Amino acid sequence: MNFEAHMAALPPSEAEAFRAIAGQLRSLREREPSPHLTDRILAAVDAERQHERRCRNRAPWWGVAAAAAALVAAVSYFWTASSAAPADPVQTGLAWLAANQEANGTWSPAKHGGAEVYRPALTALSALALDRDEKGRYAAQIQRACEALSGLQGREGAFGGEGRARLYNHAITTFALASLCPRHPALRPALDRALAYVGAQQTVQGGWDYEPNSEGNAALTSWQVRALACAEAQGFDAAKVPLRKGLRWLRSVTRDDGSIAYHQGSSARSDGLTALAAYALITAGKEFAGLQEIGRHAVGSLKSSPQASPVADCYRDYAKVMAFESAGDTAQADTVRRQMQTQKSQVDQWGSVGGKLYTAAFTVLAAR
Repeated sequence: MNFEAHMAALPPSEAEAFRAIAGQLRSLREREPSPHLTDRILAAVDAERQHERRCRNRAPWWGVAAAAAALVAAVSYFWTASSAAPADPVQTGLAWLAANQEANGTWSPAKHGGAEVYRPALTALSALALDRDEKGRYAAQIQRACEALSGLQGREGAFGGEGRARLYNHAITTFALASLCPRHPALRPALDRALAYVGAQQTVQGGWDYEPNSEGNAALTSWQVRALACAEAQGFDAAKVPLRKGLRWLRSVTRDDGSIAYHQGSSARSDGLTALAAYALITAGKEFAGLQEIGRHAVGSLKSSPQASPVADCYRDYAKVMAFESAGDTAQADTVRRQMQTQKSQVDQWGSVGGKLYTAAFTVLAAR
């Protein structure tokens, strides 16, 4: 029997009392319940029932309504007490990602506001985020994601999509495979094929781009450089030459003020792009003279505007956190982390690409 049918079967006075109680319950904010909440609520209801037995001269509906009122009070009290400390956004993000993994091990962007064509990249980012859990509670989900990513790989080594989507998916997924491979050695064959595709797609100038016959763009090149550096550290020889060429290309698009150009000679400036390239130069350029200094100079160009932005952009903020941290500026990184928390409920600039998967994954990846 549904709620309205139940109300129709009650006397008017009793139905009115129940509707009032239902309204109170609906008005309560959702909060994470405290431990043993159910036991305490049932104890409160049992106490009220005993009280009702001692007051049998009351109207029949009053005892039921009083017990329900006790339930409302108990729920309100215990939920309020249990939510005194704010929820950990990282743990909330991890739990949300784990709960929304598909049965086949991937994550569906279309279900969460993103574009389905980017499923490989968003599956890779979600798996990387779950891998940040220090207690290893999501090992099963990560394993399923690794198997799914291997299954998405085509014969030539790429991970799906056409045109821009293909190279975007490949850059981020290859980085994820290289990052996860030490704990999931079964990924090595897939990473071998992915690295071969990376080398085949590198431009003559040393970068990577979405369009054929282009010389490279800093966004794709930064992700590929990160993937190659991670793979080289694990002994993948196929990463060595493309990594050096990619780093040389990133150095070539650094302007005098430290900012990074998207293409050679382009005038547009982007904090997100500069931060992404700066982090790649600092972390992947350790063995190359001058590259870390160039990366830190790029981070320095971000310091004039680490405050809140009028537009939410979790991709940019993730890159800025990583850049500031790699340069040793934890205070600036924390400023951006706080910005991410205040803006996470806003519509994101790249929401049509990744939807809530982007927000959840990048928030976790940017956390301390």
